[in-house]
Amino acid sequence: MTQTFQISHAELLLLLGLLELPRPFALGQSALPERPVLEGVLSAAAGSLAARDLLTMPTQPDQQPQPPSELATALRVSALAEHLLIVASGPPTRLCHISRADKHLVMHTSPVPDVHRFALLPGAGQVLETLLTTVMPVTLPEPAIEQPLLVNGEALLTAFNALQRNELNLATSLIEQQGHPSEVARMVVKTVGPQPTRHALVAIRKLRQPDSVARGAMVIAGQHGGWWIAPESDGSDLLALWPIGGRGMRARVSEFGAWICEAA
Repeated sequence: MTQTFQISHAELLLLLGLLELPRPFALGQSALPERPVLEGVLSAAAGSLAARDLLTMPTQPDQQPQPPSELATALRVSALAEHLLIVASGPPTRLCHISRADKHLVMHTSPVPDVHRFALLPGAGQVLETLLTTVMPVTLPEPAIEQPLLVNGEALLTAFNALQRNELNLATSLIEQQGHPSEVARMVVKTVGPQPTRHALVAIRKLRQPDSVARGAMVIAGQHGGWWIAPESDGSDLLALWPIGGRGMRARVSEFGAWICEAA
């Protein structure tokens, strides 16, 4: 069973301070308010957390307020992640961070600005289901072709931006300029259709180590099919667009998630 905690940005800052934790990767480097304002905000946050039984106030002068152990674990895993999986979906942009530390898995999302949701995931199976729920449409037809198309990354981004604006002819022309026949370019545009959903996946092993390793992929989910997009090879400017259906999507997402869940 997944345990979920939802807290405000001010409450998160207060808890990080009480637990002496660094800022989680998901928070970026947002600026803090001036000290008098910050003290007032944190005081109000403490009262709000205590009212929801998410902070136990001390009974002795030398004691610190403490959150429940499960919430403390979720925050520690997010702040001290050894391995990290990021999913950026859109438009509009939505971010999901799945952190792993000491075999614990925690998902962080922000349903609305300045609100943070932390979920303790029970295992790798829940990570897979979370990824599939995020990136996979309800129905994804099996593709008519199996071979990938090779396209320059910048040209591909421009083409998909054109599709987002419903400029189908421009998107077709951009793919043709990459050396693909007109019928292939039209097939890609027809499969994706106007205003597709994009999901960028980034996985990082050994996040805080000098020998960290990262890999990435993108999923394009359109009206009549989908594409799994990854670098053609290390150091190449070309991206391979693999046509993908439901079975292929599950297999590739499973492998991508396992790369983080099974990291040493």
